[in-house]
Amino acid sequence: MRELVFNIAPEHDGKQAYHYLRYAENFSYALIVKMRHTENSLLLDGVPIRTIDRIKAGSVLKAYIPESESYFVPNPELSITTLYEDEDIVVFDKPVKMPVHPSKNHQTDTVANYCAARYGNAKFHVVGRLDMDTSGIIVIGRHSHSAAVLTKNGGEKEYIAIVEGVLKEPSGIIDAPIDDSDPAVHKSFIAPTGQESVTEYETIATNGVLTAVRVRPKTGRTHQIRVHFAYIGHPLCGDELYGGSFEHIDRQALHRSKMCFEHPITGEMLKFESPLPEDMQKLMDKITKEGGAF
Repeated sequence: MRELVFNIAPEHDGKQAYHYLRYAENFSYALIVKMRHTENSLLLDGVPIRTIDRIKAGSVLKAYIPESESYFVPNPELSITTLYEDEDIVVFDKPVKMPVHPSKNHQTDTVANYCAARYGNAKFHVVGRLDMDTSGIIVIGRHSHSAAVLTKNGGEKEYIAIVEGVLKEPSGIIDAPIDDSDPAVHKSFIAPTGQESVTEYETIATNGVLTAVRVRPKTGRTHQIRVHFAYIGHPLCGDELYGGSFEHIDRQALHRSKMCFEHPITGEMLKFESPLPEDMQKLMDKITKEGGAF
């Protein structure tokens, strides 16, 4: 059970514990409800209180985050590079072709199965998941509060993608709404009914056949990068779902290479980088050798 300690500032004097946790510390409503039903989950100067009780300036409020259980099958044979870990979050460098959650065809080879082996039955919360065939940095909240704060505050993500053809504009912004609400389609698509979706990109290098781009999505829609580049006529290499070819690589050439975000509890700014995996590095070397960097 994670203990969080808050020193109550003067501006919060007399507030209900609920309002302080909900609006000053970004606790979710669901978590506060769960704490209501957990004995001694809130202590004010060492004395148990209810969420409706009022707090005082200068007091110390301790909140104990109830643990949730997961029921994923642990697989100790899996291996994932850990970039950072503490009581609140863990940052992994997810390998190629590893799903995040189990499915019919992947029941024991996922990030969830790895976490079950590493952390027991404690529930993990993925923040900004990656597709199975997308490699790179992924952040896990080790309890519901850290995950909720990370989700709310967001952060900056940068990807490396290799697309087919040569972009008419070496850098630019793709602004086109994405809809993923049609279950019959089984993929996202550009439509006026979709949500606002914005992707910023710049060319790294091209050899006239393929182009390596640095991509910074400004929104977080399902398959956003893949859909946007297919929309402008340059699908990702290996992305068969959106019109790419397997000629150069057997999965979508997309890698989350950088992430920057505030730690959900301490507020410290954290920055992470991940090198290109072998398959994409080979393509990058081919592009830079045959073409040139911008």
